[in-house]
Order: sequence, then structure tokens, then C-alpha cells
Amino acid sequence: MIGYNKAQYSRFQSQGTPDSVGYMLPSPITFLLLPEFTSIALFSVVEALRVANRYTPTQFEWNLTSLDGKPVSDCNGIEVCVKQSFADLAQPPGTVLIVGGTTPERYRSPELFSKLRWLSSQGTLLGGIDTAQQLLAVGGLLDGYRVTVHWENASAFRERFRQSELTLNLFEFDRNRVTCAGGTAGIDMVLHAIEAEHGRDIAIRVAEHFMHERIRNGSEGQRLKTTDRWDIHHVKLIKSIELMEAELEEPLSTAELASAVCLSSRQLSRLFKEHLQVSPGQFYLELRLNRAHQMVIHSEMSVNSIAFACGFQSQSHFSRVYREKFGVSPRQTRRREVKRQFPTMQAPN
Repeated sequence: MIGYNKAQYSRFQSQGTPDSVGYMLPSPITFLLLPEFTSIALFSVVEALRVANRYTPTQFEWNLTSLDGKPVSDCNGIEVCVKQSFADLAQPPGTVLIVGGTTPERYRSPELFSKLRWLSSQGTLLGGIDTAQQLLAVGGLLDGYRVTVHWENASAFRERFRQSELTLNLFEFDRNRVTCAGGTAGIDMVLHAIEAEHGRDIAIRVAEHFMHERIRNGSEGQRLKTTDRWDIHHVKLIKSIELMEAELEEPLSTAELASAVCLSSRQLSRLFKEHLQVSPGQFYLELRLNRAHQMVIHSEMSVNSIAFACGFQSQSHFSRVYREKFGVSPRQTRRREVKRQFPTMQAPN
């Protein structure tokens, strides 16, 4: 199967949520590996396709490409050979999946975006895995689509690309686009594609091969539940933390948090001290600083924009508390990260 037929594509355009047809990954599948891509994101998909071919009557086919046709080093420095340059693709494949790493946007170019738009116009399903969604979004290729991205990059993505409907699901199929959060979510994405095309029995066989105890729905969250992450079980404390995580840009006061969970400020403070050994304000600040740190490393947003996106009223205050926590300023963090990856490149402010 190469690309979508007209009936399927028309169905994608009209439906609000994907059905079994919408979960398909048409073959052949071309992977575009960006430098320092995350290996687990790639091989979760590739290995699931390989095992599926043991059982399916029609085979999934795929090939690996890079921007220049040369081997690509993953984020661990391991070189992976590719078949050809992405620009040299002569025939539109059924699916193109771009696999991103730390700085996907650095590889944007008019030529790449032109190629991707042409492929989309020919019926190719376009997708991004892990962080490659940022590259697609810069080119306007995710405008108006429901999209997911790795949770570390979600805040920066939401701030910059408001034309997309961002979720924090494991994967999203939306018409002629597919996005996957990376990690082991690629296995689940492929399992749903297998089920859509070949039935649940084969999908279960593939899942069991990986000792994958169940096939996760795309709508499941990427991160551990609050209970597991903080090892707490008090319902009102859990709800307070979830409210904090949902309101980082405009932080709630301790009084507002307490009121939302039907406690007094004193009772809420006592809960935080008892279970987490910090005050609500200290815990909230830690959440905001950790989110800011992720945005400094994983986005090209200005430090000032990051400060406001994480609820700080001034850049000077943000820089001061950031330095107190991490030992260096936000700009120094970014310069170190850029120097590590690109020794000759200057970091954005």
C-alpha cells in the first residue's frame, strides 16, 4: 500500500477523531534521521515493524535516510548507516517519519520543507517522532493538526506553535499526519497500525514478543502518575500538585490552591511539610524552575520568553533563582549545551 487512497483521505478530512483506518502507517515507510536522534524512538518503531512481518500476510517495508546521505550519529554517538539522502527520494513513500534529537530545528531549510510539502501533496503520511515535530511545526506542516511531542519539549512547543493542538498523549493520528512522543510509545503506535490493517490477534502476538504487557491507547499519558512520581497517596495533596503542574505560567497562590482542594492554607502547608518536606511555595518554585530548565535546553525561545512562560514576572528574578538552583545562569546553561553539540556555533539568547 503506497499512500492513502482518495476514499481514505476524504474520510480523514471529515472525521473528528481517528478510527481504525486513521491508525494506518502506509508502507513503504521512509525514516529521516536527524543528527543526534534518539535511538529508542527509532528502534521502537523499526523493531515492531520487523516482528510484525513474521505474522502479517503483507510485509511492512522501510528504509533509512539522512539529510546528506551519510551515516548519522545518534545521541549516544553511535553511527547508523542509511540508504540514501532524503532529498534524493524519487517516488513518494507511503509514510515519512522524521526522528528528532536535542535540536531538531537546526536542520530546517527551505529545500527540506519544499520536499515535505510535495510529498504530502502526493498522499504521503508525514510524521514526527520524539522531538521532530518541532521541525515540522517550524515549516507550518502541523498547523491545524492535533499533535503530541515528548513531554520535555511540550511547554516550549505549546508556547511557540499555537496553530497546533498539542496533547501529551503517546501518539496522535490526525488525517495525513502522525506524531509520536518517542521512547517506547513507538511500539504502541505500530501495534495500533498492525491492528488496523491486520487485526488484533496479530497485534497481540507482536506485543507479547516484546513482553509488552498490554497495548496502550494513544490517549494515555506519557509520564508516571503523580502518585508514583512523588510516592504520595493523599488525594488532596495529589490534586494540589496536579493543579500546580497545570498552572505554571500563571502560578496560583497557596490560598487559591488550598481553596481549590477544600483545605485551609495552614492545612495545605502542613500536608506538604509532612509528605514532601517543603512548603507549597517551595515545591511550586521547583516545578517552575525544572520546566524552565527543560525549555532552556530543548528550545530556542529567548530567556525572557521562558521566564514569563514559567510564571516569573521579570527576567532578573528568574535568572537569580535559576542560578541558585542550577549553579549557572540560563544563558550559561544554553551556551554549554550548544557548545557540547556544536562547538563552532553561537547559542541564541
